Amino acid sequence: MTVRSFSLILVLLLLLVLASKSAVATENYCKDRESWKEWEALVEKYPNDLDVQALHALRIGLSVKVERGDLTVEQATLIFERARDAIIRKKAETGKDEELEF
Repeated sequence: MTVRSFSLILVLLLLLVLASKSAVATENYCKDRESWKEWEALVEKYPNDLDVQALHALRIGLSVKVERGDLTVEQATLIFERARDAIIRKKAETGKDEELEF
């Protein structure tokens, strides 16, 4: 297994683990300190992975919109899950880990 393949698998697994924590639509992770710590560790570990950065930025923005009352937790969760699923599909189909490309 190459370093690139291993990194791709690791990122996909991390995204799936984090996704499982957002699977329950009624639970609001916007104020969950532990899930924020996990996301901060993920973006620190993969600073050049634009997909991880995009999901993190989306999570931040969706949390702001939930806190302002612009979106329900369920709506924000659906938006996030759609984006996450699209990124996971893209990475699985292309087999590319953009973080490793220079």
